[in-house]
Amino acid sequence: MKSNLSTDIASGNHEAYKKVFMAYFPKVKYFIVSFVKSEAVAEELAQEVFAKLWEDREKLASVQSLNAYMYRMARNITLNYIEHTLVEKKYLQQLAQYDYDEGQNIEEDLIARETELLVKLTVDKMPEQRKKIYQMSREEGLKNDDIAKRLNIKKKTVENHLNIALKEIRKSILLLYLFF
Repeated sequence: MKSNLSTDIASGNHEAYKKVFMAYFPKVKYFIVSFVKSEAVAEELAQEVFAKLWEDREKLASVQSLNAYMYRMARNITLNYIEHTLVEKKYLQQLAQYDYDEGQNIEEDLIARETELLVKLTVDKMPEQRKKIYQMSREEGLKNDDIAKRLNIKKKTVENHLNIALKEIRKSILLLYLFF
């Protein structure tokens, strides 16, 4: 691939993106299949790689090797998928071992656990700064002023990130309840 394809895509050139897609999609998919052992999953993840490539295209202007960049993206997305799958399996194993002898309502507990997992997954997908701010606020119990000082940002920025994070979480939970 010509090195100027990166800068062409960075500037929003759809033809350059199409060339890269046509050249790299089969390679990226094959690379991912070697990890996930599923053609269908590999195809989805490869599509995610190219969606992210387009979303973050401005970063391509400074990329030295498009080939290395593509495979690094594929590797990271694949590792995130594998990690998510392991977390989900662990959750299901814990759920299967849960002791309901105390007369708890199984359905309520299941919904609570699913909601908790959904919140965790939603937070994990957030941009790094928002995720860090949310965790400092909700998991560490820090006040907005303290978070702002620690991260050397304005309190209003912390509040904005928390508002967006909470909206994302509410949206995910609402979707969960719409399906159940």
